This record gives sequence, C-alpha cells and structure tokens, in this order.
Amino acid sequence: MIFVKEFKPKKIKKCDTEESRKRFLNKKNKNLNFLLEERFLWMKKYIKNNKSIIELGSGNGASKTILKNKNILLTDIQKYPWISKKVDMNKLNLEKKYKNKVNIFILNQSLHHCANPSKLLKKISFFLKKDGFILIREPEISFFLKFFLIILDDEAFSMKADIFNYKKNIFNPNNVYDANNATPNLLFKDEEKFHKNFPQYKIVYNKLSEFFIFLNSGGVVQKKHYVPVNKFFFSVLNYIDKLLIFFLPSIFALGRTVALKKIK
Repeated sequence: MIFVKEFKPKKIKKCDTEESRKRFLNKKNKNLNFLLEERFLWMKKYIKNNKSIIELGSGNGASKTILKNKNILLTDIQKYPWISKKVDMNKLNLEKKYKNKVNIFILNQSLHHCANPSKLLKKISFFLKKDGFILIREPEISFFLKFFLIILDDEAFSMKADIFNYKKNIFNPNNVYDANNATPNLLFKDEEKFHKNFPQYKIVYNKLSEFFIFLNSGGVVQKKHYVPVNKFFFSVLNYIDKLLIFFLPSIFALGRTVALKKIK
C-alpha cells in the first residue's frame, strides 16, 4: 500500500462542522483538546504582537479559542455564526485593503482542500507583508494515512498531481469537501524544489508529527471511538509518536507542520 499513488473515494464525504465545534467547545473529550492544542499552540511565537491575522478554511474555529487571540479573522467558504468573513480560498477574494497588510495567514487542515494550492500561495503573497508568515498544519501522506484513507473510503490522494502548476486545478473546486491529501508532501518535502518555485518564501519550519495522538483523539470533524486518557498519558503517546516518526517517517507520520516566511 505504501506504493499506491492515487486513491479516490466512492463518494466525497461531507463534514458536520457545527457538531465538530460543539464537541470541541464542551471539552468532554480531553483527547481532542490535547490534539488541537498540539496543532495550534506552536503558532504562538509567530503570531505574538501581530494584529493582522487571517485564517483560511477556519472550519470549527478552534484556532481563535486555543490561541486566545482576538486578532484572528476566521474565514471559510461556508458562513457559520463564528465565521467573520466568507472567503473562497480557491479564489482568495480579499479586498484590496489587505494588500501587503496581513502579518499572518493560517491554514489548518485546509490547504489539501484547495484545488490549486500553488495558485493560492502565489495569491497570498499579494496580501502578506514582507517578513510575514504562513502557518500551515496539514495531513502527511505516509503509509498509514494511505491505509486509513483507503480502508475508510475517506478522502482522496494523488502523488501524481502537478502540484506546482498554478494554471491547472488538481481537482474540481466546486466541491468544498474534495481533497488531495498528498498536497503538503508534494509541496514541502523537497524544500529546494519548493524554493525554486516560490522564491518569495523561505521554509523556516518543516516538521512531521502525529500518530497515536490522532488515532485516539475521537476525530476532529468526524466523531470516532477513543479511549479517554489524562494529559500525562497523552504526553507519553506524543513522545512515542515522535520516536516512531523519527525512525520511520514515511510509515507513521500523519501530520506535517510548516511555517513559511515571505522574504521578497
């Protein structure tokens, strides 16, 4: 299965974002809160003292709650009560007032749902200030992610996508739940290739993470079974994950965390 290059589910699944937000806010599932804190708290050192922060594809809006930052503008293609602005990241239809004014863009589990990620990164550069950051947390297309996507008939992936072709979509942008889970790997695994295609950015952080802490989280957008654990045991699981990923990243890593700095 590690050699499978492409997969398309029989039916693209929709997510119940409102139910996802309720589960996050009621804090009954401590595992889920631990996982989401791992996904967001690393961003604190980048967003500190920055007033213009835009998250694209905010979904359940967990970022603003976990980071405790009122300056984060939550945007999504679907308008929920907690979403401040409706924005389609496939078009990035922000007003001109944001040109060269944004300090930080956040993309959490949303870039792989973008039909043309290279086009999006180029457009973000139009709005991002020099020395500003794009903070990205995405899935990583390892053996086990492929395994789970195929077994659960969940989301698509294609290692054959022409990821740096900003003139051609890699899937139909009309379905907001379509995806390519290989997107982050194709973009960021080869840093030299990324910098060649995006000389305006520098990768300043690029790290693989998550295995057991995701599998035992109870699910972020889809409710799954899990075994409740306390913070200490969850930290132990996180440590085990780091060991597994250090020795066998292409087998175990389920997540990739990236920080891009605009240098031009």
